[in-house]
Amino acid sequence: MPGDEKKETRRALLDAAAEEFARHGPDGARVHAIVGRAGVNERMIYHHFGSKDGLYRAVLEDQWSGLMEGWRPALEASAALEPREGLRRAFTMFFRLLLSRPMCMPLAMHEAMSGWQAAPPATLAMLPSQLRDLYERGQAGGVFRRDCEFELLYCTVVGALAGIGIFGPRFSDLRARLSCDLELAARLGEQTVNLVLDGVTTPGWGGRAGTGETT
Repeated sequence: MPGDEKKETRRALLDAAAEEFARHGPDGARVHAIVGRAGVNERMIYHHFGSKDGLYRAVLEDQWSGLMEGWRPALEASAALEPREGLRRAFTMFFRLLLSRPMCMPLAMHEAMSGWQAAPPATLAMLPSQLRDLYERGQAGGVFRRDCEFELLYCTVVGALAGIGIFGPRFSDLRARLSCDLELAARLGEQTVNLVLDGVTTPGWGGRAGTGETT
């Protein structure tokens, strides 16, 4: 099989499997549905990934590494901004990327329910250094409270943003609005980021986002 054709087959399987795993989970997804959606022979799963479990692990890595790759330019750009504005822009872009990759959150839900058994290993030390630097710079400058650790901020923001995508569609009237108005969803994400940042901002700090000025 020529190299380009191999890449195309592998890509088709990853995309098809992401939808099946996101909808049904690793146990409920069926191989025949994956290959039918991908338009390839079943043996291609075993050729490229070794097993259905191997395909599932590859899907997780592909989806989440793609998300982080897409986020990298925003992270790098945020590093040059004032602390609060940099965090606001970076986290808001993260939510926009989540919206553009609708398989990421359902896959994370399935993994969370299974105890994160198949997900690539992760540690707190792997959190984006650009955001950590912004937060620590903000703490040193009096913008952010010193009694709230960066890891708590990060997990709270990401959890809150994921919650919009997971629980927002629970309400049928909001589901319809979110599905046809991505800008509305993005605005909800930005408001959520601001709410969390308000919680870690030093009481009485009068800075205006992105200016570094005080009133």
